[in-house]
Amino acid sequence: MQYGSTRSEHHLLFKVKGDRVVRAVYLARVIRALLLDDDAGIRSYLCELLRSAHPEVEVIGEADNITTGRRLITELKPDLLFLDVEMPGGSGFELLKQLGTWPFEVIFTTGFQRYAIQAIRFSALDYLLKPVQPEELHTSLQRFKDRHPEQEQRTDVQKQFIANLNEPDEKAMKLTLSAGDRTYFISPAEVTHCTADDNYTELHTSDGKRFVSARTLKDYEDMLAPIGFLRVHRSTLVNKAQITHLDDGHVVLKNKVRVEISRRKREEVMKALGS
Repeated sequence: MQYGSTRSEHHLLFKVKGDRVVRAVYLARVIRALLLDDDAGIRSYLCELLRSAHPEVEVIGEADNITTGRRLITELKPDLLFLDVEMPGGSGFELLKQLGTWPFEVIFTTGFQRYAIQAIRFSALDYLLKPVQPEELHTSLQRFKDRHPEQEQRTDVQKQFIANLNEPDEKAMKLTLSAGDRTYFISPAEVTHCTADDNYTELHTSDGKRFVSARTLKDYEDMLAPIGFLRVHRSTLVNKAQITHLDDGHVVLKNKVRVEISRRKREEVMKALGS
């Protein structure tokens, strides 16, 4: 099987098996993707995942080091870069630091490296853990399609990401959050608590702002628990530094908000708070 496409603003892609066209897909826009990973096997695997399940993504080039990758970025002008974090001869992060800002989206691919992943998560950027799972690739591509940031907004996010990378203390990193058409960079210390809303999360800050994120509460627990946040209920994550006292099965925050502690979490919460 193979894919072919026209080279116009709109694209008709043909799925061919032998000498038969078995499916034609009309696409308003093809996503031009560049793969940067030092492992040829991983690049081949990712190409096959994209070819078989995401015909709207056209792989326009591959590179195994950041020097070649930077040249291809300049020559090919991709919409999307799949970028390995750890590579001999220069990391993916080093490439982005060299660029400063970049007019395309990035999906990182990485083995588990908690600090690197924290910088990516805090900046609301996307990453895939190796080996890449098809369903996670689908989710990341859907988020890419749903994003329509203005270049100025995207540049601000990228600059904050670089600042997070350069920050040696996780607690000093800033969260990238959106409200309406504005983007905010918020210190975790300003977040009082987070609440689940289906697959979304509401983050509440000490000055009364509320932000809605497309990440789940579990995602935020993974991000924020290492720096002092505590799951007190199936639907609530609380900043321990914002808790003043316990009262009748609730934690009371500095802003007077009362948050219920679930029965299942009560012993864990009491132990975490030293009560």
